Amino acid sequence: MLVRAVGARTVLAALFALAFVLAPPSPARAHPHVWIDMQSELQFDDQGRVAAIGITWTFDEFYSAFAVEGAARTDNGYDEELLAGLAEVNLQNLAEWNYFTEVTAGGKTVALDTARDGKSTWDDEAGRLTLAFVVPLRKPVIPSATEMLKLRIYDPSYYISIDYVKDEPVRMTGKVPQGCGVNSETPNVENVWIGLPETAFTDPNSRLGANFATIVTLTCPPSS
Repeated sequence: MLVRAVGARTVLAALFALAFVLAPPSPARAHPHVWIDMQSELQFDDQGRVAAIGITWTFDEFYSAFAVEGAARTDNGYDEELLAGLAEVNLQNLAEWNYFTEVTAGGKTVALDTARDGKSTWDDEAGRLTLAFVVPLRKPVIPSATEMLKLRIYDPSYYISIDYVKDEPVRMTGKVPQGCGVNSETPNVENVWIGLPETAFTDPNSRLGANFATIVTLTCPPSS
């Protein structure tokens, strides 16, 4: 799904095979190989509805180096055309998996639209690649105390660990209704491993990564 680039117009093979998602994970390989630091943004429209989810991923140093391996450097890092192409192809590949994004409202799944505003940037000092993009909701949601909106962003195979940064992990932007608030709950990884049933490794639809995903909950008071 995530890919690397070796030229201004060339994007090469996927970082991991599709089999990692389609095949049931075995205990021997059911642990992360790529780590992402994430920030997310609940974007409200001018009617006070949640209209999109902004996502920013900063990849670990090892994957970042792999992603640009062989690419020509510029004075500031890497060519903007190369980075733009990398963002475009990564989002194309992630589309099949809803960009690892799961949104529910009142317990029901919210349909997502095609991601937009994809942009890759390179931090030369840190040696890390960042991918930012926006996932629109097909139909904006009006959250309330009874229709809570919940957000999880995770790799189903758990090949990639996606964890929120400590400082300002989730933001709300746009016309946010008064009284809306966000809280998050992150599972204890050790407790998750202890409690995993055998089916987590034998059922191809187990979505192992969901067990480790942070749940972001948005609540808003009833509209007057």
